[in-house]
Amino acid sequence: MRIEADKNFGTRECPSCGLEVAINENRCPVCDYEFPNPPAPPRPLAVVGWVLFGILLAAILITLIF
Repeated sequence: MRIEADKNFGTRECPSCGLEVAINENRCPVCDYEFPNPPAPPRPLAVVGWVLFGILLAAILITLIF
């Protein structure tokens, strides 16, 4: 896989000083603002677990009602 060092990933605005900073930079070069890391995506197993929990809870509630 070839890595393009000059590839433009776009920019984002620093909320502290307003400078346009490259997306792949984690810190503003002017004011030293550190951009927060994006949250990790949910793990598929956790999502499946919550869905199964919801189905089980619905089945219990339906059984208790009828």
